[in-house]
Amino acid sequence: MLKVIRADIEENVGSHAKVLDCGAGDGRALEALTDGPRYAIEKSRPLLQAMHRNIYIVGTDFHQNTLIDKKVTVIFTNPPYSEFIGWMEKIIREGNAKHLYFVVPQRWQDSPEVKAAIEARKAEVHILDETDFIGAERQARAKVHILRIDLCTSYRGYRYDEQKVDAFSLWFQSHFHIEINKSETSKWDLDRQRKSRVAENLENALVEGGDVVSALESLYQRDLSHLIKNYQSLADIDPELLRELDVNLDGVRAALKEKIEGLKNSYWLELFTNLNKITERLCTSSRRQMLDKLTEHTHIDFTTSNARAVLVWVIKNANSYFDDQLIELVKQTTEKGTISLYKSNQRTFGDEQWRYCRSPEGLDRYSLDYRIVLHRVGGIKTGYSWETAQKALEQRAADYINDILTVANNLRFDTTHQARADRYEWESNKAITFHYRDHATGEYPELMSVRAFLNGNLHIKFNQAFIARLNIEFGRLMGWLKSSKDAIDELGVSADQARDGFASNLSLDATASGVLGLSLLGAMNDE
Repeated sequence: MLKVIRADIEENVGSHAKVLDCGAGDGRALEALTDGPRYAIEKSRPLLQAMHRNIYIVGTDFHQNTLIDKKVTVIFTNPPYSEFIGWMEKIIREGNAKHLYFVVPQRWQDSPEVKAAIEARKAEVHILDETDFIGAERQARAKVHILRIDLCTSYRGYRYDEQKVDAFSLWFQSHFHIEINKSETSKWDLDRQRKSRVAENLENALVEGGDVVSALESLYQRDLSHLIKNYQSLADIDPELLRELDVNLDGVRAALKEKIEGLKNSYWLELFTNLNKITERLCTSSRRQMLDKLTEHTHIDFTTSNARAVLVWVIKNANSYFDDQLIELVKQTTEKGTISLYKSNQRTFGDEQWRYCRSPEGLDRYSLDYRIVLHRVGGIKTGYSWETAQKALEQRAADYINDILTVANNLRFDTTHQARADRYEWESNKAITFHYRDHATGEYPELMSVRAFLNGNLHIKFNQAFIARLNIEFGRLMGWLKSSKDAIDELGVSADQARDGFASNLSLDATASGVLGLSLLGAMNDE
């Protein structure tokens, strides 16, 4: 069945379609349907935990989420057959997509609700196949149709992106019975104070007790209810008066859509600002990638279950980022003269193989030295103002040093107190020393000493215990070290260093009660 749908998707929109699966299970159907962006609505927490990290959760309870704000190319569902009529009607009426795909019992054809929804969207229905589950792993007697419902316009075989009936317009028409003339659309400005008001209201709510997610959801529902009630009150005003005031329906509808989107955006962004316990553990590029992905989806409904599902996704992806960024940092540091090969690696690499700012092809099983000279990450700024320029690092150099501090912190060399590189005044060949806190002794030993130069170079001397742990974790993540014994044999580290360093990189627990200990989540294991 999925192969039939996949083939049809590829024919109509290509193999990288943006697909939303309503009732996505563990995500295997999504992975079969598209190579592009994958989005899921799924209620079961164990299934959410089992999903691959490349699937973004945009909702949990299907019935509590609207679909009009989830713009994708394709929506797919194989709904619970005990309530498939309701699922079909909701998806057809609210779906913000080009095409809808259903695997549903053939008796859908007898449903007046489905028929009315199709007519309301002026949609076209195509039966792709007739089949059953008799030979399936979980047998069922249901005879099913595989359907494609097109919501966009088509003309003589050509398809266009414009929906025949806009999902939001249909929703607005169903919920707001306002009779006024249709003239030029007016623009209603968003309230620029909304974000600060949300933060202030959240602070007051937390003083009264509760966790961030629950407090935010309560405030969001209150504000949304107030907004909807205000707009619905327009239906009580005499249509003649609205005409005289030159209020037009298109303007009202556009304003409401903008205000709802702005409201959701404000509450999601407020939640994300409280993720500092995660984001402070991310390097520059990792932090940017995660926040970009999160803010891309601030249009989804703000509910407790959605927020907690999104946070599970954050933690699941954060663990991958923690590992990937450590690998990226070491590779960024890999230059001729900065590495030592493993004892079992007898390969040699000539100078010509290090040319053009590239590492030799096939370079593997190596570690970083504790004294390094870097030519690729930048040095002290140079520019028109000599007096000013030599006091600051190039941004890429500052980011690199800050990333070292972040990775060190994840390896249990506590740098949370340490000022970042861009807070110092830099002079050529003058060492700046960075420290970490040793919780066992209460002292602040040196983590690294850095010298920056006007020629774009950095000279770094690392704490040997830190570089040993970094090398152990790099080797483990690359698959070169399978155990702490391998670390002893290949790197020459002590037994204590190998034991303490192996699998020491930060890893967050995404299970119910272990989500960082974030007060964000409250009682996440309440189900």
